[in-house]
Amino acid sequence: MALSSEAKARLLNLLGTLQTLPTTATSTTTTTTNNLLNTANSSTNVTELLSTLNTNGLVDTSLITNLLNTTTTNVTDLLNTTTTSATNLLNTTTATATGLLNTTTTATTNLLIDLLRLRLLPSLNALRNDLTNRLNQTVQLSTEYETLTGVLLAVLSDYVVLVESDGTMHFVNLSKIETVASL
Repeated sequence: MALSSEAKARLLNLLGTLQTLPTTATSTTTTTTNNLLNTANSSTNVTELLSTLNTNGLVDTSLITNLLNTTTTNVTDLLNTTTTSATNLLNTTTATATGLLNTTTTATTNLLIDLLRLRLLPSLNALRNDLTNRLNQTVQLSTEYETLTGVLLAVLSDYVVLVESDGTMHFVNLSKIETVASL
């Protein structure tokens, strides 16, 4: 793990503080401290630096190790929180976009259906007028699925009522009627 500039600065301050502590140190201790400062300046590996500090017995490296572990834990927690927040934001955005897309698709479909109805209305009006002229007559209506024969009882805005000879009553949507014939 490489040392950041901030971490190097803190270690240098710590080592500088150790130099200024009153001690019965000999020139050997001062030389060792200076060597440690030089090592801290040139080192890019935390493990090497901690090992050097511990070997020379100047610093209890467990404090620094605990600080690094705490920092690592805090950074990991922050990254996990950030990842969770980003995931939640993406999920919310995706759900919103999907809902908007579904709403737009439904609205577009309904608009197309309405436009088709408007386009078909003139022909439905003509069919409605033709069927109104055949009220109470026996007619044959054909749809995509079947052909019905019976007396035309009613012509309403969007459907007709047809009664077969056996009494069966049919309600047929005007838009489903393909042909009409009088019998």
